[in-house]
Amino acid sequence: MSDHPCSAIAARLSAAGNVLLMTHLRPDGDALGSTFGMREFLRSQQISADVLMPSPLPHRYQSMCRDFITGLTPDDLAKYDLFLALDCANPERLGCGTYLQAADFSGKNFLVIDHHGGNSLPADLSWICTDCGATCQMVMEMISFLQKPLPPAGATWLLTGMMTDTGCFCFSNTSGNTLRAAADAVDAGADVEMIANNVFFSKPLKQLEFEAELTATQLRTVCNGKAAYACVPDDLLKKYDFDLREDEGLIDIIRSLEGVVIAMLVHKRPDGWRISLRSKDSAFPVVNIARKFNGGGHALAAGCTIDLPQFADVEKIMINEFQELLGL
Repeated sequence: MSDHPCSAIAARLSAAGNVLLMTHLRPDGDALGSTFGMREFLRSQQISADVLMPSPLPHRYQSMCRDFITGLTPDDLAKYDLFLALDCANPERLGCGTYLQAADFSGKNFLVIDHHGGNSLPADLSWICTDCGATCQMVMEMISFLQKPLPPAGATWLLTGMMTDTGCFCFSNTSGNTLRAAADAVDAGADVEMIANNVFFSKPLKQLEFEAELTATQLRTVCNGKAAYACVPDDLLKKYDFDLREDEGLIDIIRSLEGVVIAMLVHKRPDGWRISLRSKDSAFPVVNIARKFNGGGHALAAGCTIDLPQFADVEKIMINEFQELLGL
């Protein structure tokens, strides 16, 4: 097993007896898909595997998630002989619960599979592939490399992550390899209809009303209509009882505006203003903006946090960044 970048990771997983799987806080479709998909694959190979998921799950995925751990202590780690973080790029975002941190896994057969650049987890062994559209694609490629069967439940999870992270294969991170991995998942029994209905076509009425009012009252355009943004006010969240764990895809409403190249969604968190950025043009990579503020992500999908008193302060800074990036 030496002719693929995943070979070293695959060898360690194949030799493991009891694996703990983790991903990032506030998990999205790729985070959940890669962890639960990997779990189903490992169990099908008679390898014991648990998912650690301390973060509350988004509503759209709750009916799909079963049998996971919400918390562990340092003493509990002795049960496992391998720890695997998927789709997580840095120690601060690793979802390992109240009593653990990323450093607790270092030197304990701690592996990382991720498609984000600049991964800084203290792994003993990493497989990073920024060319992959999703971490779920990487898991599919590893399974294909191993030439092992994938159970339908695992295929469903892995297709979920590929669909969500590529915008149903509409974004520029979709490659031929992404589509081939997705086809392999379908051939393995992935339930495409269930994914579509649960993840894409099932919104509570209050969420639709929230999105409508956010667009009507908070959407702003600048840079001659090439940049658009919205700040989510607390009173709007309270009015519709909207949980920001459900914000996956919310920024796409802003991005879909005709003429817009750069989209931004902002909301206040205890540690500052959380900024999500998207670009519709590879000539204008928003990750360059995010990195200026100790953030990161992908070229066309990135984020950061800025700790300033008022949104107006953030707004001024970001408009200047948009103008610089767009050459205006």
